[in-house]
Amino acid sequence: MSKLGCKLIEDSDSTSIQTHPDIYINKLKEILDQNKIAKGNAAVSIPFSSAIIKVVTIPIMTEEELQEAIDTSTLWENVVQLNDALNDYSIFWQVINRDAKTNEMNLLFVASKLVDVQSYLDIVQQAGLNPVLVDVHCFAVRNALKLCKNIVENDVPTVLIEISREEQYVMIIHKEVPYILDIYVSEKDRNLLVKLAHDKGSANIVIERMAIQIAQIINTFQAKYKISSIKTLLISSTLGAHEQAIEYLVECLPEFEVLLFEVTSDLVVPANLKEKVDAELNQSALISSLGLATRKLDVFGFYQYVTGTSNINLMPNRNSVKNTEKVKFIGKWGLIFFSILFVIVSGSVFFYDQSETEKINLQMQEYNSLTVQLDNLKMELAEINRESSEINNTLAVSKDVRSNQDFLFAVLQSTIKSVPRGVSLKSITYIKGVIQLDGISVSDQNILGLIERLERFPQISQASLINLSIEKEGINEFKSFSVRVTLNTKSKVVATKKGGK
Repeated sequence: MSKLGCKLIEDSDSTSIQTHPDIYINKLKEILDQNKIAKGNAAVSIPFSSAIIKVVTIPIMTEEELQEAIDTSTLWENVVQLNDALNDYSIFWQVINRDAKTNEMNLLFVASKLVDVQSYLDIVQQAGLNPVLVDVHCFAVRNALKLCKNIVENDVPTVLIEISREEQYVMIIHKEVPYILDIYVSEKDRNLLVKLAHDKGSANIVIERMAIQIAQIINTFQAKYKISSIKTLLISSTLGAHEQAIEYLVECLPEFEVLLFEVTSDLVVPANLKEKVDAELNQSALISSLGLATRKLDVFGFYQYVTGTSNINLMPNRNSVKNTEKVKFIGKWGLIFFSILFVIVSGSVFFYDQSETEKINLQMQEYNSLTVQLDNLKMELAEINRESSEINNTLAVSKDVRSNQDFLFAVLQSTIKSVPRGVSLKSITYIKGVIQLDGISVSDQNILGLIERLERFPQISQASLINLSIEKEGINEFKSFSVRVTLNTKSKVVATKKGGK
């Protein structure tokens, strides 16, 4: 809960929601505007008096048989007596439990006149909200009860009693099955309840009549279901003088512990809302709102397998609403999913690249180390054997040489000395005064270095790059090249003469 707002509307015939909906529309707009609440989806509760709630027992049926009986309207016509045609009602149903021993199943049946539901939806829509869920007030209170873990005992039925001008009922929840009965209060007595603070004598008589009915309902329930004794009654009341009502109920029902249902007592209220909550003298005014706020729209149909009292929705077009919300949900979470997937993939690629970069760096370090060793070997050419590749290249050149061997050997020596770090020769080919060098290099710069060094020797007239390509070895990339070396013929003559001497 991040924001909270409420407005007081006095209980009277002049503020009836059916006759004066504009009052409620304006109040709702004020709440939204004053609290800067975004105009989004909304959950709505209708009064218990506007709903028909029954738990019906029928022989066990399969899901297919049950759905067929409901689709053909034969089930409700046989087990539920309605005053008007089924088409005039918005109906919700759900299987509460199945008993294989008795071969019976319990169905929760909740219905409300479409015109009654629509009157509440119109108010919410005209205030700028989008209603997606319609609950019944008593079940909204029941949902709020789930927030209070310390007052609910698993093996003992929970009794909730609503006392207000519009709502008077007893709801007993036992093993998720609701047992709800109306408390009869005449119109005259309803008005007396509103005046409880000013006319205690007459109002207390009304409370006494209600207490008698409450005791009868509880005794009937205990006798029928043969359960342990009920000791605690939770009271929810929006009456201005609710404290006086509870005090007199305590006197009229001495065998029970009568408590005000204060839902916020077990909640951790955010600091920004604490002042508003503490300022509310009657915490019962917040119960149904908290119960609705904790509801979740059953978009994918999962809650039908959980419990009936937490899944009620009397929206006339709830299937289309669900489909709309499903599309929004899939779109929203689909975007989040792909965003997360993108981050994961990007992260994986990043860490993979980092790992590969580290491997390449290690390989380059090893390569550089080997290159240093190779240079040392070249410098110690007089003391050690040259590497097999250089010896083979020298021998290959020697096979083609028939004359001027001293000069060509000097050219070969110059060529080998010109090879810089990062360059490895694969072959040396001699054809009529021209030598072609084929090899690989780690970079273009090293090839340019080779050409520059070659041209420093007097035996070489010109060196030029004639071919360059990229060659892969494993995960590494190298530059494959061919260099054309034109020999200095004058130097050749000098070399021959020197050799003659």
